[in-house]
Amino acid sequence: MQQGTGMPEAVGLSMWHVLGMSLVLALVVLGVIYLVVLFRRRVTGDAESAIRAESIRHLPVPSNRARLGHAKAMPEGEVEGFVVIPDISGYTHFMQLTRFSLAHAQYAVTALLGSIIDAAEQHLAPAKLEGDAVLLYAVRGSADGFGRNGDDIGRAVVEIAKAFYQKRAELERDNTCPCDACRHVGKLELKTVVHSGAVLLYDIRGHHEISGVPVIVAHRLLKNSLGMARYVLVTEDAHAEVRLPIECSVSRHHERFDGVGEIAAYVYDFEPPQLLGTAEAASGLAAKAAEAGRKLRANVRDLRR
Repeated sequence: MQQGTGMPEAVGLSMWHVLGMSLVLALVVLGVIYLVVLFRRRVTGDAESAIRAESIRHLPVPSNRARLGHAKAMPEGEVEGFVVIPDISGYTHFMQLTRFSLAHAQYAVTALLGSIIDAAEQHLAPAKLEGDAVLLYAVRGSADGFGRNGDDIGRAVVEIAKAFYQKRAELERDNTCPCDACRHVGKLELKTVVHSGAVLLYDIRGHHEISGVPVIVAHRLLKNSLGMARYVLVTEDAHAEVRLPIECSVSRHHERFDGVGEIAAYVYDFEPPQLLGTAEAASGLAAKAAEAGRKLRANVRDLRR
């Protein structure tokens, strides 16, 4: 009787033992998988997260204190000023790519926006980032103090465009990634609107903001009827002072908007080589040709294998 009653207990203990061992083994396997995944992420990194983090790290923060080369705060209240909005053409299509390419697209756009802000900061302060554009402004006045004049703005606008196309060429030249975003960086263009008038500067928790009709008009003018991806549009109000130091085609243009009325402007139709200069343009073409040759040789080697 004692032996008969002991067998179920032994079987029961054996089953619990097997279940316990299975549970321990499952935990060990899960732990190993977790460690492998963690190790791979530490070694190779998560591409999208890394690129986004790098983008944020390199993009200048649009704080308006100590800008324009001055340590003091910008004035507040209603002032006469200039509004400049550089806007990346082709941004929407560029960002509508595959999920993996999206990280590369954001990195490229961040680099281009960063180049715009860096080129502008001597004469223009960034008010805010607007996805594919930067709202920049300056107070009208002498070159001393806070104020800027039309010549300063004209030079800044050309420097912005020059920096954009230099950075675009750099991204094309140094890239070997075959994803959609990286292959289409060269199709991004820059359009810039320049306007002037009475604007309101005010402070919100340490950040200068700008508002007023000139800001509204400048944004409206980005949605114009030109049908061009690359240009600088200077309103007639701003053109009384602002001249771009560049040889290119300049034409008159008119737009009409509800609530604003008719806006007269001048359109500067330029080509990137006109900004970069013959030597820089030739250098860029030579670099692209060398890169194309390198990729061709690599493909030939792969075929031979």
